[in-house]
Amino acid sequence: MPQPLFLLASGSPRRKALLEALGLPFAVVENPWDEVPRAGERAGVQVRRLAREKLAHYLHNHPENTLPVLTADTLLAFRGRTLNKPEGEAQAWEFYKHLAGHRHRVLTSFALGSSAAGPWHQQTVATAVDFVPWDEALYRRYLERGEWRDAAGGYRIQETGNILVRRLSGSWSNVVGLPIAQVYAMICQNLRVLA
Repeated sequence: MPQPLFLLASGSPRRKALLEALGLPFAVVENPWDEVPRAGERAGVQVRRLAREKLAHYLHNHPENTLPVLTADTLLAFRGRTLNKPEGEAQAWEFYKHLAGHRHRVLTSFALGSSAAGPWHQQTVATAVDFVPWDEALYRRYLERGEWRDAAGGYRIQETGNILVRRLSGSWSNVVGLPIAQVYAMICQNLRVLA
C-alpha cells in the first residue's frame, strides 16, 4: 500500500468515497469536532470558519503531524438562513417545505495545511440547487427513507434525494460534500509546498 500523500480529517464516508475516485493515496483520521453555529452568522462566513476550525483543531492536537491535512464543511443557504444537518425528522420536514419549488445554495469550504503555523490554503465553492415544487406525498416518501440524518439540508443528492432536484448549476460533488475538481487542483498545487 503506497504511503499517503495527505490526510482527510473527516468522518464523512461521502467525502472519503469522492477522494478515493481520484486515485491519490490518503489516510482518514479522526477529528471529533463540535460544529457550533453562531447567532447571526452568515452562511459563507460560517462554512469558512468551521472548515478552518476543524483544521486548527486537528493540527493543534497533532503537532507531530507532517502531512497535509484536508478538512471541509458543507451547509445550505436559503433566503438568508443557514440550514445545517436537521436535528430530527420534524426539522427535516420543515426544511423540505421551505425548499420545495425554490432555489438554495450548497456551500462547501475546504482547508488544507500541514502545521498550526501555516501556511493554510482554503477555498469555498457554491452550487445552486432548485427543488421540485411541493408534492406532499413525494416529500413524505423521501422523509421516510431517513436520508435526512447527518445530511446538510436534510437530503442526499447521491442517493434518492436526487428525486427532489429539478435543476443544478455548479459542482454536483459539492452537493455531496466535496467539490472534487477544486479539491484535486488545490492538492496538486500545494502538496510540494505543504509536505
